[in-house]
Amino acid sequence: MKLKKLFAGMILCLAVASCIQDEALNVEAAIDGCSGSNIQLANINTYSKTVSIYVSKSTDLSALEIKFELPDGASINPVNALANDDAPKYDFSTSKVPITSEQTLEQYQRMFKVTSESGTTEAVYTITVIKSELPTEYHFENIEDGNNNYHIFYEFNQQKAEMLQWASGNPGFQLTGMGKNTMDYPTLQTQGYIGKGVKLETKGTGSLGLTVGMPIAAGNLFIGSFEVGNALKDAKAATKFGFPFFKHPTKLEGYYKFKPGTEYISGIDKSQSPPKIVIDPSMEGKDKGDIYAILYRADNVNDFLDGNLNFDSEEKIVYIARISDTEMKETDTWTHFSIPFEHRKEIEQSALDEGKYKLAVVFSSSIEGANFKGSIGSTLWIDEVTIHCEEDEQNNE
Repeated sequence: MKLKKLFAGMILCLAVASCIQDEALNVEAAIDGCSGSNIQLANINTYSKTVSIYVSKSTDLSALEIKFELPDGASINPVNALANDDAPKYDFSTSKVPITSEQTLEQYQRMFKVTSESGTTEAVYTITVIKSELPTEYHFENIEDGNNNYHIFYEFNQQKAEMLQWASGNPGFQLTGMGKNTMDYPTLQTQGYIGKGVKLETKGTGSLGLTVGMPIAAGNLFIGSFEVGNALKDAKAATKFGFPFFKHPTKLEGYYKFKPGTEYISGIDKSQSPPKIVIDPSMEGKDKGDIYAILYRADNVNDFLDGNLNFDSEEKIVYIARISDTEMKETDTWTHFSIPFEHRKEIEQSALDEGKYKLAVVFSSSIEGANFKGSIGSTLWIDEVTIHCEEDEQNNE
């Protein structure tokens, strides 16, 4: 009997080993995504094998960080390696593309080869790095759907060499499993004041949200980035506000509509199992949306304001424009807002020219959404927003 069991075990081990040895290695060779501290937007064309990466005009291209997303087991290397290449940082500073009469954006270009895990498939991609500025007019007409099931907004002005990909909390909401389709997400494109606009709605986050102490997700849209890997651990720290800006802002202007939800969620009662949401009856129908813009000092590329922002005590803030409680009112018609920037500190012009100030523009359907307080159903619509600046006003005179 023991010999039979030993023999059977040997056969099973040989079969498993054979399966492991025979398992085919991945033959995919592609670039699935690009990210990095300086990257504002990356457009990947799988068919033409091209990648367009947009960065701030102040970016040091001799050490550009590009974190590539590749198929399992695949590798990537520059076709012609340079001395400064040390993955994930690559030197694009000497690869400027000659400017043609049709071209207005400053561009730099290099070739990268992707090799599959099996070593049998290769793909050569042309990666173009494009220096751009942050736009000051936001129309919300352009979105990407991709494979994310939610809308990603971007602004693009070829003539002015301006590019912006908006960030939102949609990637974090996706983790809750409550987003069955695009319309379920807190931030999406809808009919606007002119053409298309943004709809931001505070949503419940289901059982997972209760478990991690985040019962709601406010609809939000902001200049910056959202680190989805930290969304459940520390959502405030995962929300990074701002992108380099080179002008003196004077006024934040645009159009909005707002409708508050009814029941106001003020927290979670963890003494119960499972935890229960806490409703504050004194706040019924009193939720507010939020609209603000901040210019702040950031001496290095990794210096950001985040969701822990304290408007009253943050020392980095130089200029701030924020809609007041009395201005943010319930209205079902498009309502104009015009908010001057409050000057808290003087701008150091040389630092501004070097890209050491960042601008954040933020919209939220619940003013206390960062603290996971608000009313499910509170909805803020936004469209046709402009940051007015001294430089633009002088040019128009």
